[in-house]
This record gives sequence, C-alpha cells and structure tokens, in this order.
Amino acid sequence: MKKTLFSSSSFVKYFTILPTVVVLSFYTPFAQKIERAFIEEELTRVETNPDQSIEISINAPLQFVFDFLSTRLNEYIADARSLEFNHTSSESSGELGKGSVRKLTMEDNDFLIQRFLQFDPPFSYAYLTDMEESTLQAPLNYSLARYEFSEPDEGKTLVRVSVVYEPSSRLLAFFVRRVFNSALRKDFQRAREIIESNYQQTTQ
Repeated sequence: MKKTLFSSSSFVKYFTILPTVVVLSFYTPFAQKIERAFIEEELTRVETNPDQSIEISINAPLQFVFDFLSTRLNEYIADARSLEFNHTSSESSGELGKGSVRKLTMEDNDFLIQRFLQFDPPFSYAYLTDMEESTLQAPLNYSLARYEFSEPDEGKTLVRVSVVYEPSSRLLAFFVRRVFNSALRKDFQRAREIIESNYQQTTQ
C-alpha cells in the first residue's frame, strides 16, 4: 500500500528527494502513446521556461561532480538507505545510460523507481520516476527535473537544476512552490558540502 505524504514534515522530506527525479503519471495503454510527446514538450519547457531553478558552484572537477550526483544519490539525500541500478534497458549496454533504472530506498522502506530519460555525461541528465511502482506520493500531477553541468574554472563545477511541475490542486499551488523552493536550496547546499568533502578525501 502506498503512503500518501501530506503532513508538513513528510511533504518536505519528499521535496528533498524530488529535485533529483522526474515524476509523471501515465499508466493507461492510451496514455503510453502520448507519453513521449508530453515528455519532449516538458523537457523543452524545463530548458527554456522552468517553474523553478537553482545554480550551485561546487569545488570539485566536472566529471567527479557528475558521477557523484548521478550514481551516489543515497549519500547526499537525507534519510536514504540504499541505491540499486538495473541497466537492462540502458542504451549503453550494461552501463548507466538512457533507459537505466535505479531504486532509491529510504530508511522507512519507502522507495522511488527512477528511469533515466536523458544521459549525456558529463554535461546533463534527466529522470522519470515511475510513481505506479514507487511507494512515495505527493500532491503533484507531475514534476520534471533536468541537471546541467559546466566547468567555468579548473577544478570547479557549476550545476544548474531546473524543474517544471504541476500541483494536483490549485489550493496547494502556493504551498507547493514555497516548499519546493526551500527544499531545493537546502538539498543542494547539503550535496555541495558532501561532494566537496568526498573530493578532498580523494586528493589526500
């Protein structure tokens, strides 16, 4: 049975996970036919006119930051317990790529099933979370996030995270926007500290 997240504390917990994923809910056979077109539209919108975006500078090389954010999600998401990958449908045979699936399990055993929609290392990626298979829910019709990476200076990486989403209720729209924005910034401040610490350890 799925757990519906609606208390303020659990809602915030969901939003600290959400910026790292893409969330859509199309499960009928007919919906599967329109999913690709809808996703392409939203991937365009997230690049040109996102609902929310943040840029964060990290004192670590481009490839290190890209690899950490894409493959070590459980190390910087609060209350995460484990991370598993399945590359059966990956375009890169047996490796992380477009079509790869990962499962993020939390301390309370709730989990998210995520599928990579885009994977262009070390410059960008995007995710789709299968909410039918996941046990976490939130008052959203969908949310889509895209990560972009650049290296303005040697040993320093600029990460831009852009998000588009639609609250399931107009009454919740203002609350969703405030919580989303706050969680996005807190989540990536934490990620920066952990990534920089891990990189420093590799250079010692």
